Order: sequence, then structure tokens, then C-alpha cells
Amino acid sequence: MFVHPSKRYRLYIDETGTQTLKKAHDDRFLCLMGIIMLQQTHDTTFTDAVQQLKADMFGHTAEQPVILHRREMVRGEAPFQVLRDDPFFGMAFEQRWSKLVQETQFLAIAGAIDKDAHVKKYVVWQHDPYHYCLEILVERFVKWLNRHSFQGDVIIESRSKFADKRLKNAYARLYANGNNAVTAELAQKRLTSKEIKFASKHDDVAALQLADSLAHPVLRYLKTAHLGEAPAVGFGGRLVDILLASKFARQPKTQLIQGWGLKWLPE
Repeated sequence: MFVHPSKRYRLYIDETGTQTLKKAHDDRFLCLMGIIMLQQTHDTTFTDAVQQLKADMFGHTAEQPVILHRREMVRGEAPFQVLRDDPFFGMAFEQRWSKLVQETQFLAIAGAIDKDAHVKKYVVWQHDPYHYCLEILVERFVKWLNRHSFQGDVIIESRSKFADKRLKNAYARLYANGNNAVTAELAQKRLTSKEIKFASKHDDVAALQLADSLAHPVLRYLKTAHLGEAPAVGFGGRLVDILLASKFARQPKTQLIQGWGLKWLPE
């Protein structure tokens, strides 16, 4: 089903953590961060702004692209050494990125899972954590599309050939059969494609870089809310404050974010 980018919304997804349950006690958390944005806005205004920021601050060019990746930036790996070496430069980047996050029109949704608690609660039935979180995001996306009579599709960062194949099948099952929250009829009415789309980091998708920058701070916020861990401070905490103020999906009447823009698993 073709819908013009000026009318098609896209759910961009990136993650922090891993999907494996083999060492759930040690490798405990997974969070999928979703960005809902009008594709035309993403492909023009937002992408242009991200490219300009990267060119100004890190020397990004078409021939030598710079991909914003939180882990490399926190570690100060090339070309982000200046963030570690020059605190004033770091502050300037944080101000520009925060301003871009605040001013860009998008909706944020996130699903996180405590894999250790999941394994202990479901001794027999143990849904793949990545697929579980994906379903949470897609069903909320479909319901949001339906409330506003919109249509859209889903793109996620590629990981490996095997993992991508399994994720493609999980998405296809949801599209074909629905689940307890979304009927197949509704999914097929609102999603423009029966297949999930994949992009690598090297594809330089601006919204996936935005999701990458938010996933870890959002997981930290959810761990504070549900497990009583110390709250995030600094840049990550400020990004979460922006999301809480105006970006997270919420219940239309009560403006409740929990269960709408944020979901913690297992329930």
C-alpha cells in the first residue's frame, strides 16, 4: 500500500541492551526506544538539521559520514574525542542536541523488560524479549495511527542476519494475526507494509540516531521508577525531562504516560 511521505508516519526503533535470556541475571535489561515522526518531516527538516549539526561539530561529510552513536560518544572514541577532552565543546553539543530534540515534532514510545524477572515469572512461557518489546511498540503505534486516522510503517536498526530474520517473522505474525491488543484487521488497515524495514547504522538514518541517544536515558528513568535505582543526572536526565514534558505518548484524556508512552515488563 503506497502512502505519500507527506501523509505517512514512520516508527523508528533502536535499542539498548541485548535480547538473550541465557544470562538474564547479569545481562538483565533491554529497552526498545521508538520515535514516531512524519516521514516527510524526517527526510527533509530533521535530517537536514542533524546533518548540519554533525558537520559543524564533528566534520561530517557525504564522503566521510559521522554517525551519532551514544556508546562511542560516551567513551570519547573517534571522532568524538573532543567531547571527552573539551568540556565546553561537550556542553555546546548537549545544548544543540537538546534544542533539536525539543523543537522537532515527534512522539516517543518505549518498552523495557527486566529479563531476570521475566524468566522467574514465566518459567515455561518465555517470550523472546526483543520480540516482546517490539510488539508493545507496534501495537501502540497502530492504536495511535487509528485514533488519528493515519497510516504508517516501521523501521528498525539491523543487527545480524539471523536476528533480523527472526524479527521479520515476528512482525509478520503480528501483521497477519494480530495479538491480544490489536486485531489483524486493524494492523493491516493502519500499517502500510506487511514487512518491517531494516537499516544499518551506516545508512545514516537521523531518527535512528535520535532513538539511540534516548534509549539508555529512558531505560535509566524506568529503572528508577520501577526498581528505585538512583535517577539519571546530567545530559541524559535533561533529555528525559524533555520527553516527559512534551514528547511521550499519553492517554488522551488523563495525559497518563505510563502504559501509553512507557511500558515496563513483565507486568
